[in-house]
Amino acid sequence: MSPFFRGLSMKLMMILTELAHGGAEKVVLELVRRLRLHGHDVTVVSLMPEPPPEQRAIPDALQACGAKLVFLRLTRSTPWRVLSLYRVIRAENPDVIHSHLIHPNLLGRMVNVLTRKPLVNTIHIAERRSGKGLFFFLDRLTFPLCDVCTAVSNAAARFHERKCGLKENSIRVIYNGSDPVPQASPETIASLKREWEVDSCSKIIGLLGRLDPQKGFDRFLALLPYLARKLPPESKVGIVLIGDGPERERLRRQAAEMEAQCPNLCIRMPGYRKDAASLMSMFDLFAMPSRYEGYGLTLAEAFSAGIPVFCSTADSLPELCALVGDHFFTADFDRETPDAVAERLLTALSASRYEGRVIMTNGQMYQAYLALYESLRR
Repeated sequence: MSPFFRGLSMKLMMILTELAHGGAEKVVLELVRRLRLHGHDVTVVSLMPEPPPEQRAIPDALQACGAKLVFLRLTRSTPWRVLSLYRVIRAENPDVIHSHLIHPNLLGRMVNVLTRKPLVNTIHIAERRSGKGLFFFLDRLTFPLCDVCTAVSNAAARFHERKCGLKENSIRVIYNGSDPVPQASPETIASLKREWEVDSCSKIIGLLGRLDPQKGFDRFLALLPYLARKLPPESKVGIVLIGDGPERERLRRQAAEMEAQCPNLCIRMPGYRKDAASLMSMFDLFAMPSRYEGYGLTLAEAFSAGIPVFCSTADSLPELCALVGDHFFTADFDRETPDAVAERLLTALSASRYEGRVIMTNGQMYQAYLALYESLRR
């Protein structure tokens, strides 16, 4: 470390639920990269065990930039391992602790009663799953134990405040960073189109993300017969859904059923790919049919790549679209008829590409959090 950094560097600790490939984990990775680049020491704590080898992209990247990783290996059958979080904090002695997502936020607050470190919590999602009432109750009860609570969008902040009964603007907003992703070469794109047998399609709709009910991929697939009936004769549209997750097999069966009903559609699910964001140049339209969202990192990546967007009206998505200004189409999957949503999707398919637009760079996000850490350390 250079002499310039010795007097200014901080020791920071990030706490997450897990280090599998996800939006919050990608954001933390980019934040840690910049912290390490500027001479700060960072320890990243995962409550859960190490991910399997095929999902180690995030841990490997964190280690490559010099972060220290700690896995508490917390499971339903080993709840006592949460006590080791206290020992890790005492051993690492960070200047500031930054926890992400609901479980780390709650545990960080409770443990910090003993460790008494400056604590930042970040809300990454507008949590709409059923059965979370106890978590919101505990969040409200322990809210005074964190020094600053941030959220990744205004929608996520206001939603969380309402669910917890907090005063409005109790939660500060710092948008996720997202730099333009270098796009794959034309040769790579052409090769994958041939491999996935979508090279004969006149248009390609792309979807990226974890195959989870939150992302709404099932309701997008259910929409496809309505779209197929509206397509011009002789045209063929490719649907490429990149990702993995608990809904994989159910979505594969649904995709096969939709493809059998719609001969003018070609639906492909190539699974998880580390280079997914770099393949957006393959798409004529990016779709995000989420049921709820805290931010929408892949949406921001699509905007930065200049790809027209079709998304739901869930939580933060209209907020991000408004920041970009145009080149987007939204639909309320819950209130509009499938036929009306399909009509909007057909219109979106004719939209043109444009010069990419960035909502907040990773560097801007780093500066915002760094200023927050420094103010807490002082």
